[in-house]
This record gives sequence, C-alpha cells and structure tokens, in this order.
Amino acid sequence: MTSKNTATIDPQVTCLTLINVYEVEPEKQADLAKALSETTESTIRHQPGFISVCVHSSLDGSKVVNYAQWASKEHFETFMKKPETQEQLKQFAGLAKSVAPSLYKVNAVHAG
Repeated sequence: MTSKNTATIDPQVTCLTLINVYEVEPEKQADLAKALSETTESTIRHQPGFISVCVHSSLDGSKVVNYAQWASKEHFETFMKKPETQEQLKQFAGLAKSVAPSLYKVNAVHAG
C-alpha cells in the first residue's frame, strides 16, 4: 500500500510503470518539476487506477524524470484519452526540449 508520500516498487505486484524523461534547459527544470508535482497532487492522483508518481530532477539541470505507477494499462489508457490529460501533457512538453515516455514492467527490486 502506498501512502501519500511513499511509493513502493514491488515486482510481485502487477502494475504498469511509466518512465517519462524530459530534456530541459536548466532554467526550466524547476518549473517543469513544480508543474508535474502540482498537477499530480491536484488532479492526476485522484484518477482511477493511479498508484504513485515520483518526480526527479537531474543534478546537472538538464532532465526531469517522472516515474509513475498505474494499476493497469487500461487505467493508464483511460487517463490518457481524457482531453484534460492531453492539455496537461502539452503544458509539460512546452517546458521541455524533448519528451521520451515509455511503459515498463518491474522485473526486480534490490535493496540494501
């Protein structure tokens, strides 16, 4: 179970993982990370099938990575088909030089 500020990556749980890599100008990195976080908090986390989102900023200022988990591919696809989702994605893309989303499954987790 995921609490509001804790995400769990469990290879035993069947879910869909989206890893979205945004390339940004360093001066836009904080703006994009803030937009992703605020939109997730206000809108995306309330969608059916949403599990978690983790937003990461590279130390060199050139990338923002969004790691999202959804209960199923169907939940994710339903979310993606909504017009408001497409508007949000355009807003995020407008802050980036490029966007590279891919869907994944978790094969293994190793923790120390």
